[in-house]
Amino acid sequence: MFGRKKGLIIRMESGQPDSFPVERAASILKEQGVIAFPTDTVYGLGCRADSAKAVKTVYKLKGRDHKNPLILLISSAGEIQRYSKGLPAYAEKLVRAFWPGPLTLVVRASDRVVGWKLDKGGTIGLRVPDHALLQEILKRSGVPLATTSANRSGTGESYSAQEAMTSLTGPVDLMLDGGEINRGQPSTVLDITGSHPVILRKGSVPSARILRETGLPVKLSKVQVLFVCTGNTCRSPMAEGYLRHILPGQWRERVTVSSCGTGAMPGMPAMGNSQQASHRSGFDIGHHRSSSCTQDKVRQADLIVAMEEKHRQDIKKLAPENEILLLSPDGVPDPIGGTLENYLKTLDLIKNEMPDILEFIREKLF
Repeated sequence: MFGRKKGLIIRMESGQPDSFPVERAASILKEQGVIAFPTDTVYGLGCRADSAKAVKTVYKLKGRDHKNPLILLISSAGEIQRYSKGLPAYAEKLVRAFWPGPLTLVVRASDRVVGWKLDKGGTIGLRVPDHALLQEILKRSGVPLATTSANRSGTGESYSAQEAMTSLTGPVDLMLDGGEINRGQPSTVLDITGSHPVILRKGSVPSARILRETGLPVKLSKVQVLFVCTGNTCRSPMAEGYLRHILPGQWRERVTVSSCGTGAMPGMPAMGNSQQASHRSGFDIGHHRSSSCTQDKVRQADLIVAMEEKHRQDIKKLAPENEILLLSPDGVPDPIGGTLENYLKTLDLIKNEMPDILEFIREKLF
């Protein structure tokens, strides 16, 4: 392929035979080229895993720090043994339930992968994409693809060939243009190198499904806590501010705290009495602005804490699989319209229940 020009685009029409794009992609990969392609989640960027030269190009096109590893796309679940070692017993359940599909498993890397210098501290991410064309390319290549999402580091994922070409720092050798794909979440990244699974990046596969398939507690590298009330100007801002105030120092980089309201008018500040009550307890919620409980916001949360049962039921409609707790078994009374004393009593109730929330966070963090 001497004199190969970068920037070749093959547009794949619906119903078009796959043989031509597969053969062209396999040929370019064999010559240490880099391709971009649609997957079942986002557009990807990749090369043969055994080509150090091409791997460097992938990092350059992505603008990615070499400290951040690529993942390996493999053609079938049966290949997991070839590129990993020391798999836990529950790995088989995950593979059977989610491959092919949007779950990346971080495993202990085999000697072959370590020899390619693609591991990070002896581990590597593996995934079988649920995409027929991509699986054919993988089979034809005979080795995994070292991949990442086809966008410049620090920017959003690409869902079309045009977005990928605009985002990357330069042209790829081959762009497989499969049109715009559904704008969903990227793959969930799950570390299975220990006795229980740990979510490193949330994605299409929620923790509840992983728990259901493995029967094991699913730990998190980071936790998002969401407090919910009605207007998001009284109870939930006080709860948010107080939890942030008492978080242990070692958790501050790993625990994110926010709040929302099931009937909120976005952009409203916390009520004056809420701010005064919070100030008396040593924390400030003066910068708070109310926000609505959207489906995206709720689904991103790892721990949702409702002030009343009606809030819990409303949130359950948005995200049936999410874990939703009541801060207090009998609910937290709404102090709106009351005196400062009413707000102080509400905050005292919130403070008394917060040790249980800290314990829930402790259980979720690995």
